[in-house]
Amino acid sequence: MPQNKVYITIGRHARYGLGDTPILREDMLSAFQTGMNLRQILPPCACVYHSPLERAVITAKFQALGLKCDHILEVADLNENMPKYEVQKFSNRLLEFTDDKTQYYHFVTHLPVIEKLGLPFLAAGEICLLTADNWQAMLSENFALQIIKTPQITAEMWQKIGQTPPTFDKLSTSEIYALLQKL
Repeated sequence: MPQNKVYITIGRHARYGLGDTPILREDMLSAFQTGMNLRQILPPCACVYHSPLERAVITAKFQALGLKCDHILEVADLNENMPKYEVQKFSNRLLEFTDDKTQYYHFVTHLPVIEKLGLPFLAAGEICLLTADNWQAMLSENFALQIIKTPQITAEMWQKIGQTPPTFDKLSTSEIYALLQKL
């Protein structure tokens, strides 16, 4: 990872759950693993921004935990009902006022917002990684783009958390979060 690059990752929230579950419990673990994977290849994340949509809130919370990023902010402008210019105005404003030392931001939103930003289709839980030489280049859309697929949960991960899928599905969101905080 070159030191002089800047990064933005824009992710789509995890899959819908059943009943009163905003996202599937396994996808909470996958979101955490996504954050861990991003942490291994990118500089420390300055902030995780997310839309107010509950699935995006929970996905962002678990990805931020994996990223070890304590700065999480809800942004009304990342809502699918916002006009395209409002979504783009938020991202442009953020980049215009970013200092030279900040190298990485993460966003969690949903497909209509991703489309308004002019990015390619992302399946649930996938990430779009944008890399540029500086924030001005990012602002002028002079960036490299890479799609990062949703990671499969490995047997090693299940072993790390001391769970099996059937018992994991019985845990609440807060129990899963507490379990993952220990890693």
